Amino acid sequence: MREFYGPFDNPEGCDFEARIEHLQPWEDRAHRALQHSHAFHIRYYHSSLAKRSLHRVHLEDNRNYWRFAASAHYEVEHTNPNHADVETCPICGRTGEYAALKGNLVEVAHDPLGLELVLTGKIRGQAIRHEDYEQLPVAGMGNLGSSRVLDGMDGDRNTLRIGVVFVTTAPRF
Repeated sequence: MREFYGPFDNPEGCDFEARIEHLQPWEDRAHRALQHSHAFHIRYYHSSLAKRSLHRVHLEDNRNYWRFAASAHYEVEHTNPNHADVETCPICGRTGEYAALKGNLVEVAHDPLGLELVLTGKIRGQAIRHEDYEQLPVAGMGNLGSSRVLDGMDGDRNTLRIGVVFVTTAPRF
């Protein structure tokens, strides 16, 4: 992944962003003007948590954890004139399980798709590969620790799903 540091075009208060472009092209002759490849980007937020001393948490398992927030999106690639929204795209659009959902496309489709890619390395259950000579799969965080997916769109949560990942490390001897 390529890391980007500020200043950003739309920082949303993040400390830095990482991106992978040119993933999973959608090519459809019937929608030639809307054809595009996809991009995954993740924005990290740590300094705002640290300023309020929310960057560490002690959980009921009697262990301390470091906390950081991230926002992950899977959408039309950034260089495409249709960035970020193509409603009819069968990959990143308001289709499948997201077809009947109202609201901002980023919050109801791009966020949960980004979360799926972070956790599993897949989009809509399909493995994603880099669009280059080797065609290596994009890896998810699933093997780093345990994860939970929580419902969003409630109270101050403006996204369909929220993921919580607990990254564990091997004990030191």
